Amino acid sequence: MKKISKYLILLFMFIAIVFILLFLNTDKKEANEPVVNGNIIQVKNFDLDAKSTNLKTMTEGSIFVEGKKEHIDHIKIVAHVEIDPADWGGVAFYIPDQWSVSSINSSYPEHQSKLKPAEYVSTWMNSSDDSSWGTMIEMGRERNYIANGGGTGTIVIELSPDQKGMSPSESLKIGIEVGSEEKDGKRVMGTDSVEVPVF
Repeated sequence: MKKISKYLILLFMFIAIVFILLFLNTDKKEANEPVVNGNIIQVKNFDLDAKSTNLKTMTEGSIFVEGKKEHIDHIKIVAHVEIDPADWGGVAFYIPDQWSVSSINSSYPEHQSKLKPAEYVSTWMNSSDDSSWGTMIEMGRERNYIANGGGTGTIVIELSPDQKGMSPSESLKIGIEVGSEEKDGKRVMGTDSVEVPVF
């Protein structure tokens, strides 16, 4: 009888240890799972092409707004771009005043190993007080009006507010333009455009 009770005690202890190990293991799995859209309070999609021209230039993507209901802490623009080989106007993103570009990652032009993507992206700062745009980011735009051969790629633009946590009640728009044309001796870049209201 004593032997049976010892075996039963050992069996119960073994079962208890197995349950504890299983519980700890499932708890670790849950803790290691990534959080999807953890602090994202809004996602805006956009899709724009140079429909007013014969060019096959386009961009599409999403704007991720991060923060809380009271303030916006961070904005990330993720866009796929396709620039027509004959287009010297490319794609441009207009960033609102009071926002700074914290980083830019670009793969344009993809599949061309001899070319450096960083050389096809330029950033312009606006010094005018009259404009609502503070920064302009251009991809594949040639100010000598000679197309660079076009291509495809992805750009990721990260923005931070100049002051800590911008209020969502403030008007905030991201401007996007594509394309170029020459008409009656006048050259125009950004033939098609859209403003994406974030809040």
